[in-house]
Amino acid sequence: MSLFSLENLYRQYLACRRNKRNTANALRFEARQELSLLALRDALADRSYEPGRSVCFFVQRPKLREVFAADFRDRVVHHVLVSHLERIWEPVFIHDSYACRKGKGVHNAVARLQQFMREATANGTREAWTLQLDIRNYFMSIDKARLFEMVEARLKPRREEDEEALWLTRKLVFHDCTLAPVMKGDPRLIDRLPPEKTLFRAPPGKGLPIGNLNSQFFANVYLNALDQFVKHKLKCRGYLRYCDDFVLVGHSPGQLAVWKEEIAHFLEERLALRLNPRRERLRPVTDGVDFLGYIVRPFHLLVRRRVVGHLCETLARSERVLVRQRADATEYRFDAAVLDALQASLASYLGHFARASCNRLLTAILARNPWLDTFFGLDRQSLRLRRRDRAPAQARTVQQQYRHWRQEYPDDVVWIQVGAFVERLQWPPRRLGKRGIRENLGLRRMGSPRRGAIEGFPLSQLARRRAALVAAGGQVIVVGQRGTDTGGLRRRTPALRWVARCSDRNEAWAAPTTVRSSARTGH
Repeated sequence: MSLFSLENLYRQYLACRRNKRNTANALRFEARQELSLLALRDALADRSYEPGRSVCFFVQRPKLREVFAADFRDRVVHHVLVSHLERIWEPVFIHDSYACRKGKGVHNAVARLQQFMREATANGTREAWTLQLDIRNYFMSIDKARLFEMVEARLKPRREEDEEALWLTRKLVFHDCTLAPVMKGDPRLIDRLPPEKTLFRAPPGKGLPIGNLNSQFFANVYLNALDQFVKHKLKCRGYLRYCDDFVLVGHSPGQLAVWKEEIAHFLEERLALRLNPRRERLRPVTDGVDFLGYIVRPFHLLVRRRVVGHLCETLARSERVLVRQRADATEYRFDAAVLDALQASLASYLGHFARASCNRLLTAILARNPWLDTFFGLDRQSLRLRRRDRAPAQARTVQQQYRHWRQEYPDDVVWIQVGAFVERLQWPPRRLGKRGIRENLGLRRMGSPRRGAIEGFPLSQLARRRAALVAAGGQVIVVGQRGTDTGGLRRRTPALRWVARCSDRNEAWAAPTTVRSSARTGH
């Protein structure tokens, strides 16, 4: 079957848009989905296809990098090519080559390194050493001609799909994405990049763009020769590679030093690559290995200090937006966009922490950020977040919505907006709170309306009544209405929460706590 059939293009299009369906390029392509795929099929079939303009931008974490993002149409083509080449190259790759392979992610690589460390030390009963190496400016140093020869050697042009894959490989490998790219962000950042770290200054015939699926796959293809050399020529069992970062585990530092020299010679002669001397680390296994965001030890993992620092910076930025200190109270703002971004970021960090031994670290971070409890609930066993500002879909009446917020914030007075009024419903079902608070605030008795509201006032009086309640030492959360869902019920979410600035409450959270990521490791 042709590689460029409409059926295959549609299959790869579905894979390409997964988790990226709401991006502008994906939506633009999807708006004319059938016509776009037909036009792409025709361009590939008659060999008139040319890659479009890439979007160039810069990321500054963990360090300044130049990234080229292909147009969505070109990303579909990348999926077409990589899905075909994977079937050919997967049986060739060694088991311990990680990154951009199914079942070969960060956690799998770290677990495999731990296995090598346990085997080399006989479960901690003898001495062993690790050698960590890195290739200098790897993506910018890949020789395109050599890469194409490697791919060509594995394809069989007598088959139609292989001949199409070979043509497409040539088109993508030798495409110059630095020609008239769309620049995003601050273009002056390019001046801060050394010449060897940008494609704009790369020698002719060198370099692949960071950020494309095909570049990640080709990076594994290019270093497959190194993998075969280390495994079969040097006979190093304890070797694994994640992109251009690789680790060797051995019994003797002398043997590892010899292997390093042989690897350096092989890289220069066969692949025109050089090791990065600043990233060479020869250490005992007992020191751990700083690898893929963890300090890896044979029987446990620690989180890197830099990862913890980035998390604390993320929390500090969010706190500045969501929490404000007023003269009489602490005000919490339920900004949906900020909370969505914070939830995604926290879920990523917690997924990283879940593999490590970091219970005390996580406890310390939460103790230093008590404001998180207003917005999120955390299951300490699974480290899963729960948004407290979202009512369940089963809450189909105002009473059910109110019950949810009352259960989430049991110490707060919950005011819920109903049209132009703010109401406080009956809770618990038979009687409501302290009678004295209602009398002191002068809230109007609602009688027995259908919703069960026993107190209420016009929305215009919210600020005055909130100030009075906070002055009395209370806590209040206001649930606002946002619009109407498909069932006709108003969607309601918390808008603001005020907590009186009580010295006793503040002192409870003011206990000094030191956040440490990898104590006594030296990392």
